[in-house]
Amino acid sequence: MNLKEPRSIRISGMGGQGNILMGLILAESLVSEGYWVVQSQHYGAQVRGGLSFCDVLYSDEVIDYPKAEAFDVLYIMNDIAFPHLSMVKNNGIVFYDSSYIKALPQTVSRITKKIVAIPASKLAYEELGNTNVANMIGLGAIAKNCEIVKLDTLIKVMKKRVNPRFFEIDEKALKIGYNYTNKKYEIKTNEKNGRGL
Repeated sequence: MNLKEPRSIRISGMGGQGNILMGLILAESLVSEGYWVVQSQHYGAQVRGGLSFCDVLYSDEVIDYPKAEAFDVLYIMNDIAFPHLSMVKNNGIVFYDSSYIKALPQTVSRITKKIVAIPASKLAYEELGNTNVANMIGLGAIAKNCEIVKLDTLIKVMKKRVNPRFFEIDEKALKIGYNYTNKKYEIKTNEKNGRGL
């Protein structure tokens, strides 16, 4: 039996930016919408300040191998994560927080033209007065742009994962991200392993 390759997402940034929480909420949201999901995370030597990332693989079939070598979607929260750009699939989708990252390396445009700049930290500060919720803005944007999960599902799962005193601000942040852009990039599926689509 030839299993479909799962769709793969990596959320990468600096420890303390909330990328692990983004991945956990996304993974649980996908499970609640009926997908098979594998979620893993990696912290650098320092929990804050070092590189950390979270991977989410999902499929409507059983996932036979819990690791991805290349990603359909990459979200970069800080330029410390630039090395991960080499792991984007041909014609994959790259999101980045343009509040901190002014430009991506030129090599990225040879891999894909599907690049979305989201000033998540700037929006978090200007709209909500708190840059800590930039991760929720990014999560909302990815979910909407790639049509991964519904906003209602994200909000419901977020409320299981965060302290009740953050419910209101995190919900607002998810909505800001979800409504930020009308761009839509479909994640392609394929049956082969390896890079390229």
